[in-house]
Amino acid sequence: MIYRIPLTYLHVLNLAVQILFDLFLVRCVGAGALAYLLASSFLAGSLHPCAGHFIAEHYVFEKRPRTFQERSSVPVPETYSYYGPLNLLTYNVGLHNEHHDFPAVPWTKLPVLHSIAREFYSDLPHHQSWTWVMWQFIFDPSVGLWCRVKRQAGDRKIEGARDKELKSNEPTNVMKLTQHWE
Repeated sequence: MIYRIPLTYLHVLNLAVQILFDLFLVRCVGAGALAYLLASSFLAGSLHPCAGHFIAEHYVFEKRPRTFQERSSVPVPETYSYYGPLNLLTYNVGLHNEHHDFPAVPWTKLPVLHSIAREFYSDLPHHQSWTWVMWQFIFDPSVGLWCRVKRQAGDRKIEGARDKELKSNEPTNVMKLTQHWE
């Protein structure tokens, strides 16, 4: 069953503000500006540095992250966080592992969560620059559209990765953090 979100006055207000902004943009700057924004939404946000988060979050950039090489039981991570300054402009969307571990924590509290649980996230691979992520995605032949974790019949599968690396079921950060707080 799919939960249907009821239409509220906030949805209507949001739509009205968007339409008014679009009309203002076309009136002041021209239709080309609106066309650019619409095209950008279909092209993963264009080549703006903040658009790098779409790629950075769920693409695997290393077959076996360097920090995990000595621990063969740790699987290749499915998500990557970003700990750079653009989190201030993007509602902390870069704190992606933290968000996946605690989806009910509001974006305003993710930095606090990260500081409390830093020990659980410090060893995980992460990004420092969304611009560098986009550069790698475009020019590095080992990174591309095929570098995503794929699930088949409940197992994790990454193209080119060894089965032993992927079938490990180590406890997640959530479980470790829950045990830590008990």
